[in-house]
Amino acid sequence: MAKNCIACGKNIGLLGVRVPLLGTEDLVICSDCFDKMPPVINELYQKRVYPTKSELLTIKDEVMQQLTIDNYNQDTISVVVKFLDEKIEKARESESNEDGALIKICPVCNKRANYAVSTCLECNYNFNLDIKLNPNDVAQVYNDRVGQYIKNPFYEYDFVVVPNNSDGTSNKEQINKVLISHATQGWRLVTMYSNMIGKNEITIAGVGTNVTICEDVMVFERCIKGGE
Repeated sequence: MAKNCIACGKNIGLLGVRVPLLGTEDLVICSDCFDKMPPVINELYQKRVYPTKSELLTIKDEVMQQLTIDNYNQDTISVVVKFLDEKIEKARESESNEDGALIKICPVCNKRANYAVSTCLECNYNFNLDIKLNPNDVAQVYNDRVGQYIKNPFYEYDFVVVPNNSDGTSNKEQINKVLISHATQGWRLVTMYSNMIGKNEITIAGVGTNVTICEDVMVFERCIKGGE
């Protein structure tokens, strides 16, 4: 059934995009008018941000000012006010918010992110693209990722720490034992580095001297599944 946009009065046909802010088809906004509203309305409607009560009160004031400046009619403003009031009623108190900042949800991995962040730290989704992902899109992202996992070889890693001798020299005998032991189990040495852990005072022929004591860190890897 066709409806008229409460903002511009345009008739929205059966195939037109309508936005029922209040969850009812009796009061709808056409997509053109909705896109011209302050962006945070879209974010709230899509449930991509989770502001606190105090943040929503500030948002409400700013939105009302903008809608008035843009000459939206009173019916539209009333619907937006009621929409925001419902959000305020259900919102958390300020004390429970993370760092007092707006929170949004990544549409791909569902991780929470600060509203000011442009890229999801978990899956690298770019929030600025403002792409509306439907369930099929999300499923395709996961399927593509799984497909790539299958093609990749899988590795596991281990590291062994070998302390220096008391005189500060590398413990070559122990390092050699570790290398042989790991090599027979399929491990490959990836890198090796020294990490200084302190000073040690030793006495040689009655003369005291300080030596730097390090530990040799050995990092190994081995393939546990071949790639396609």
